[in-house]
Amino acid sequence: MVSLAMILYHIVVIPAKNKTMTSSLSTPSPVIDSDNLPRTVAGCHRIIKDLLAYVVSLEERIAELEKMNRRYNRALYGKRSANVQSENLADSARAAYEESKNELEAEKAKLNTAENGNQTKKKGGGRKAPSYAASETTAEHRIENPALLACPCCGDKRVIIGFKVSYQLEVTRPKFEKIKHLMLKYACENCQAEVVTAEGPERPIDKGYATPGLMSYVAVSKFDWHLPLYRQEKIYLSLGVPIGRSSMCRWLQEGAGIAEILVKRMKELVRKCRVVQGDETHMKLIKKGKGKCHKGHVWQIRGDSSYPYTIYHFTETGEGSHIDELLQGFTGIFQTDGASVFNGVIEGGALRANCIAHAYRKFEDARTSDKEKADQAIVVFKSLYDIERVIAGLPEEERKAFRQRLSKPKLVALKTWLDEQAPLALPKSALGEAIEYCLNRWDALCLFVEHGNLQIDNNVVEAGMKPVAIGRSNWLFAGSVEGGQTAATYMTLIQTCHRLNIDPFEYLKDVFTRLPSTPISQIDQFLPDRWKEARESDCVTSADFRKAL
Repeated sequence: MVSLAMILYHIVVIPAKNKTMTSSLSTPSPVIDSDNLPRTVAGCHRIIKDLLAYVVSLEERIAELEKMNRRYNRALYGKRSANVQSENLADSARAAYEESKNELEAEKAKLNTAENGNQTKKKGGGRKAPSYAASETTAEHRIENPALLACPCCGDKRVIIGFKVSYQLEVTRPKFEKIKHLMLKYACENCQAEVVTAEGPERPIDKGYATPGLMSYVAVSKFDWHLPLYRQEKIYLSLGVPIGRSSMCRWLQEGAGIAEILVKRMKELVRKCRVVQGDETHMKLIKKGKGKCHKGHVWQIRGDSSYPYTIYHFTETGEGSHIDELLQGFTGIFQTDGASVFNGVIEGGALRANCIAHAYRKFEDARTSDKEKADQAIVVFKSLYDIERVIAGLPEEERKAFRQRLSKPKLVALKTWLDEQAPLALPKSALGEAIEYCLNRWDALCLFVEHGNLQIDNNVVEAGMKPVAIGRSNWLFAGSVEGGQTAATYMTLIQTCHRLNIDPFEYLKDVFTRLPSTPISQIDQFLPDRWKEARESDCVTSADFRKAL
C-alpha cells in the first residue's frame, strides 16, 4: 500500500524544494487569488478547467507512485499468492461471496451423497510404509544390580515378564569408503605364454575415481540442497577427505553429459502432452572476457500426467525463439502468465491458456486505490478457487461439468462488469490496468472451464522456479553457458524425481551406474516415471516371493 507520507513527499516536499510543481506533476498547480476571482463566466470556466486538469494530474501521479511501490515490493519480496480474506472484503462484495459459498455448499452436499452411494466399504487402512525407511537397531537395557532384582516380599529373584519401549533418533556422519579393486591375472601354469587380466569395474568417468554414488551425492548436495561446491569442499575436508571443487565441477559436467540424452528424450515426450505449462526466470551468467555478470535465462516447461516431467532449459538470452525451439511441433494447450515471449509457441499451433492467479493479483493491487470496485472482481476469483478446491479429486469429465455449471456463469457476469467499468477507470490507474489485463486475455483466462484437465492457474510452475531462486542466492551464478546447461540438466532430473516421490540420490546413482552401458534403444527405462514403475514392480514381486516362502 502506498503510504500517505510517500504521496505527500512526492507531491508537497519535492515541489517545495524545487519551487515548482513541474518536478513531480505534469500539470502545474493553478495560481488562484481567492480575493480577486474573475467576474466573467469565461474566467470562471478557465479556472475550473485548470483545476480539473490539476486533479487529473494528481490522480495520474498517485497511480504512478502506486505502480512504483508495487514494483518495489515485488522486487523485494518476489511473487506472492493472491489471497484476500473474506472478512476484509467490502460489504456488498462480502454478501455476494457468502451467497456464492452457500451455493457451493449445496453442490458439495449433492456430491458427497453421490460419492457415499457409490463407495464400497474399505478393508484395512493405515499409512503406507515409506519406500526408503531409516534403519533400526535395538538396544536391550537390563537390571544388573542384584539388590534391585530381589523381591521385597519373599526375597526371590525377579524374572523378565515383558518390556517397555522408547525411541531415539541417532545420526552418523557421512562415511567415505575407499574401494580397492584387484584385477586378477591368469596364465597357463606350463608355458605362461599369454596372460589375461580380469576386467575392472564400470566407471561413469573414464579413469576417474568418483563412483556413481559420490557423483550423485555431489549433484544432490548442490542442486537439491543448494550447497555450493566451496561449502561441500569444506564439509568433506572436515570428514578427512580432501576433494577439490575443480574435481567436483568436472564430475558434474561429466554426469550431465551422461544424462543429457535422457533429458533430450524427456523434452521430446513432453511435446506429446495435451497440456504444457511454462514460465521463465533469469540466472546470472559469467561471460569470459566481459568482466561482469550477464543475464542468462532459465525456461521451465511442465508436462501433464501423461508425461509428468518438469524440464528446465538454460539459454544465454531471453529471446522467444528458445522456447519456440523447445516446444517445436507442440499443438496442445500451452498455459503461461501471458508474457509476449511465449507468443511464438501459440503461433506455431498451440492453444493459449492464461493464469487466473495473475488477474487476481492485479485486482488485489487495485484495492489500494478503489477497494469497492476491486472487490467486485475479487469475489468472483475467490469463488472460482472455492469451486476448484471442491472438484480437485474428481475425474476430468466431472470437473468440466462442474466448471460449466458453476464457474462459467460467474465468468460471464464478470465479463459484463469489466466491460461496464473499462470506460470509467483511468487507464494508468491500478484498477484500469487490472481491467485491461483481463479483457486483453479474456478467452485465454476462461479456457479452463472448457477443459477438465486444465489447471485454473500457473502457480505450480511458478513454485517450480523456487529451486532456481534459491540457487541464485547460494551458488549465485553459472560460470559459463555450459555450466548453466549442466544446472538445468540436474534440476530437470531432481525436480521430476520430487514430483514423482522418488529419492533423487537413488535415481541418479542408478542412472550413472547403468546408463553409460545401455543401448540407446533401451534408455526409456531410465525415464523417472518408468524407473519408478519398475522399482515398485520389483518390490511387489519380492514381497510376494517372501510371502510364498
